[in-house]
Amino acid sequence: MEDCIFCKIISGEIPSYTIYEDDDTLAFLDINPNNRGHTLVIPKKHGEKITDLDDNDVAAVFRTVKKVVNGLQAVIGPEGFNLVINHGEVAGQVIHHFHCHIVPRNTGDGIEYKYDGTTPSQEEFQELAGEVAKHIV
Repeated sequence: MEDCIFCKIISGEIPSYTIYEDDDTLAFLDINPNNRGHTLVIPKKHGEKITDLDDNDVAAVFRTVKKVVNGLQAVIGPEGFNLVINHGEVAGQVIHHFHCHIVPRNTGDGIEYKYDGTTPSQEEFQELAGEVAKHIV
């Protein structure tokens, strides 16, 4: 896509700190990292959301995510990782090209992801699970 910053990175029009590339994906360091080693993994095919990509492209992204996690673990040695996908603007997606953030994590690193959930009833869980299951193809 013409105005997509990630497409421009893929084409080489904008430089990046690439750490991995194959025919289908590109992984590069985030220039505004949450932590050292914060990496973005993107498909080379433009799609704004996971639902815009075919299954092979989605699988390729997650194969690359696994490779990058292994590489970051070997070099940085964090205690854990956050794998973050912001799907749509309401979820915090800023760049409209599907991507996965890999954020190395350590105790006391100051990053907070808060998930203050609700507790639906057993009936609500069962109803929702049944309705969603009907729409999975």
